[in-house]
Amino acid sequence: MSTQRFSRRRMAAAVVGGVLLTALAAGQAQALNWGTLTSSYDGKKRSSGYGSFTISGSTYAQNKVYTKDLAPDGNTVYQTTSWQWYQDGGWGAGFSKSTPEHNKTSYQLNYLKEQLQSSSEKVRGSHKMCVQLGFPVADRCSATALTTLTY
Repeated sequence: MSTQRFSRRRMAAAVVGGVLLTALAAGQAQALNWGTLTSSYDGKKRSSGYGSFTISGSTYAQNKVYTKDLAPDGNTVYQTTSWQWYQDGGWGAGFSKSTPEHNKTSYQLNYLKEQLQSSSEKVRGSHKMCVQLGFPVADRCSATALTTLTY
């Protein structure tokens, strides 16, 4: 009989522990991972990137970005993030920023951020990896990954 009580207590503690963990997780900052994205040119993958889109300090929508050159041929790679805010029933015009260009074959870390808009409660990030090919060839970019956060 004492074994049953112990088991019930352990089960009750596990349930309570699970609820507490859920409550803690819900109170933590939101973060949405995106990637891995790659861009290609002439049948060869040229850039790779991944990241995490978060609300930072209730002030900024921030993108933590890792970028890598997959084809060390002198062309540089970069990541572009565009921010849009949900207002008046639709996604408004936004802002775009890009990481510094580089040609390193190991992942490079950068942060891109944009101040939150007080007139909105949602922000959307559009993320693309690109390779700079030089005139007259246009840059080649990956498909777009979309992330949306409520703040």
